[in-house]
Amino acid sequence: MSSQLVIDHDGQTPVPAPEVPGARRGGRLTLLADAPPEHMDPGQMYIGTTLGVATGLFHRTLTGYLESHDGSPRALVGDLATDTGRTVDGGTTWTYTLREGLKFEDGTAITSYDVAHAIARSFGPDGVYGPQFIQQALDPGRSYRGLQDGETPPGLSTPDARTLVFTLAEPDPRFPFLATTTTTTPVPRDRDTGAGYETSWLSTGPYRVREFVPGAHYLLERNPHWDPGTDPIRHQYPDEVYWEFGVARDRQTERLLSPLGADRSAVATFDVAEDKVAAVQADPELLGRVVAGPSAYLQYVYINTRRVTDVDIRRALNHAFDREACVTLAGGEAGAQPATTILAPMVPGHRSFDAYPAGGQGDPLKAKELLADKELRPLVFAYPDTAPNAPVAPAVKRALEAAGFEIELRPVDKASFYSVMGDADNDCDLIYGVWGPDFPDASGVFDVLFRGDRLTDSGNMNLSYFDDPAVTEEIQRLGRMPDRAAAAEGYAALDERLMAEHAPVIPVYYKRQFTLFGPDAHGLFLSAQYFVPNLTRAHVAV
Repeated sequence: MSSQLVIDHDGQTPVPAPEVPGARRGGRLTLLADAPPEHMDPGQMYIGTTLGVATGLFHRTLTGYLESHDGSPRALVGDLATDTGRTVDGGTTWTYTLREGLKFEDGTAITSYDVAHAIARSFGPDGVYGPQFIQQALDPGRSYRGLQDGETPPGLSTPDARTLVFTLAEPDPRFPFLATTTTTTPVPRDRDTGAGYETSWLSTGPYRVREFVPGAHYLLERNPHWDPGTDPIRHQYPDEVYWEFGVARDRQTERLLSPLGADRSAVATFDVAEDKVAAVQADPELLGRVVAGPSAYLQYVYINTRRVTDVDIRRALNHAFDREACVTLAGGEAGAQPATTILAPMVPGHRSFDAYPAGGQGDPLKAKELLADKELRPLVFAYPDTAPNAPVAPAVKRALEAAGFEIELRPVDKASFYSVMGDADNDCDLIYGVWGPDFPDASGVFDVLFRGDRLTDSGNMNLSYFDDPAVTEEIQRLGRMPDRAAAAEGYAALDERLMAEHAPVIPVYYKRQFTLFGPDAHGLFLSAQYFVPNLTRAHVAV
């Protein structure tokens, strides 16, 4: 997997995508997941594990990533659009032309009006949990409230059925990256069921739903109206994809260590269980069935700065935290590397530093020095209620209580975790969450996690609820810089400043992938974008 990226400005990427050597059509690919996705409406999607499946199989976007399976640079390419966007005025106006022959799963043509409708609805309740980049670029003041204010958002026009023109509030050189978000996945106006679109969504990719059993599985079949001649990214080799829910991490590992039947062509979506990592590493056959590598994702403890207002208490939490325990429980070095920065090493702008040097297990004595004469109250530590997190929570509690904190553990259903934590009225102090940028630029971290001017009543991903005008101003300045290499240096400085002066998070570990698949599943490689096995080249032995 390469961290390098090229941009196909001129639309030269070949369509259809070149055939995968040795791949044959047929068979069933099984995806093993611990829980159902929180959202399937493309306007509401914002979790990487779901996006990796969705954008690979059924939700297409204006632009997309042609990811590297062989170590070559990944490419940003036109997906539904013919190229990554055209601008003649320095990035204020971006024009996209849709490819000819695009269709929804029911055979109706995909038009620019369907993309515009999708973007319009994302300004309202049907986009509150999804990405907000395009909405902010078009209407920073958010005066437009979605479809209730009319069908067309500010700054968006559709001169004809294949053309979209975005006129931004200010120049933004990153817009081709913003167009990769599922905010741009088409939604036809006459099939838009509002909140019901979570289950009635229409596919634009190579697979569509044949059967959905809530809480249990999706069974996907080939979409006969997907035309490979319009798609530079995806293939359609398996006859079916069975997306199974309720398979815990340990059980995923067990089923793939000695796979039988359908599990021979199954793919885990969780890392190998920590107690099995050494066995897999020691077995050449098993190690040959592993998708492994670094990612841009980072595990944090977000410190709710509205509730934990004293920066010295936040600094003490950083000093007291036991990263070593969390890394061990994540599978050791195969699954994690201790983190001390906001940006992961895969993200442009990462620079190694440690504002709170405390060793792997934390420094409770230093934390106690900062807490001297402080009036402390119990702190609520919220985390997704999953099997892997079950031992993490008490380990966190032990380390922080050794420094003098009192910790109340609060497990939250994984299926609704980010929705609950994104409610500004939540009463949690410490929130155990993961984040990776939506695109290979540090703005995909800072814009989402630390811009206070974007905090709302619900749907927040700034789970530190951090709001500092000077920091927001600097994030805005860096986002506008046309030279992204120079901007990366600015983000590196901001990373250090934010941790040293404000400590809004505890960086826990940089996530790595170490995921098993069955011996009859082929064409898999690590997605640098979504940190899951990339499915665009997947095929099974038939």
